[in-house]
Amino acid sequence: MGRHFFRTLALLALAAFAAPPAHSQNNERDRDSWANSSNTVDITGQVSNSAGSLPAAGVRVQLERVGGGVVDQMAIDGRGRFRFAQLPRGHYVVSVTAPCHRPDRRQVELVVIFRAYLDIELAPDTTSPNCASAAPDAAAGLVVDARVPAAARKEFERARALLRDKKREDAFAHLREAVRLYPDFFEAHLLLGTTYTEARRLEDAASSLARAAELNPKSVAALVSLGEVRRRQKLYPEALKSLESALLLDADSWQGHFTLGLVHLEAGDARRAAPHAGRALQLKPDFAEAHLLAGNVLLGLGEPRRALAEYEEYLRLAPEGDYAAPTREMSRKIKKALEEKKAP
Repeated sequence: MGRHFFRTLALLALAAFAAPPAHSQNNERDRDSWANSSNTVDITGQVSNSAGSLPAAGVRVQLERVGGGVVDQMAIDGRGRFRFAQLPRGHYVVSVTAPCHRPDRRQVELVVIFRAYLDIELAPDTTSPNCASAAPDAAAGLVVDARVPAAARKEFERARALLRDKKREDAFAHLREAVRLYPDFFEAHLLLGTTYTEARRLEDAASSLARAAELNPKSVAALVSLGEVRRRQKLYPEALKSLESALLLDADSWQGHFTLGLVHLEAGDARRAAPHAGRALQLKPDFAEAHLLAGNVLLGLGEPRRALAEYEEYLRLAPEGDYAAPTREMSRKIKKALEEKKAP
């Protein structure tokens, strides 16, 4: 049972998971980061408020052991991030507090896995008279350009309401009307593009997202979304251009790294996929499909044992996921191949 067989398995994995994403590496140090050779663990996270922006100053993050005892505490950085590193394995509680927001407590178990990522959205505290201004407005979650005419804004809000009710087809007409009334309506082009993507109308999605990126060249969301559509269209040079532009704007966009890693892998270059996929998993280690792509990349690099570990982590995180059945089958094939390789 040689490397040729595992390369064949890698091709099968890539074919089976043409839509997943993930994590890889192109040097020994990166590979070791996946296989956690130490007994320490990390907890990282991102704090935002219900409008998707950073809470006011004064956010504190405290780490405790389950059962009591403060381990560490810190303030979030300028992007709302925090990190507790080099911790002993065990059970922890992360508490986040901020003025005029309700506190948030999360329990984290780090016994089997060695990284946890927390995406914490703080809710406003409207019970205190001193915090009335913290209540979200009717359009919380997306800031719309003040230059947008009232009629176009009304169409946009109707579309958002329909999307919340899962009436996607009805929402299209209102979004198209919004951009007809105001052709420079960035938010409407972006929402129209992402909605087209969900409906698998890729040509329409690419057109809307390209227009959004043209209107706001500094929008990481527009560039990453356009890169994902170009990937699905197998227009890899165009996808690379959009995603690399996004990462120049935000080097810590896990979505950007994740999609760029997938583009390189689908284009047949696992080693170029490695640093981007690995960074995506570092930024969001609880993303199940990142482990799936990690397995595909590792298998392509001729490391079936490590690939198997990543596939099993995917199944642990998403036992009923879209790719659970083929992942179980791929894991079975790898185990069988490894057993046969051991046999005299």
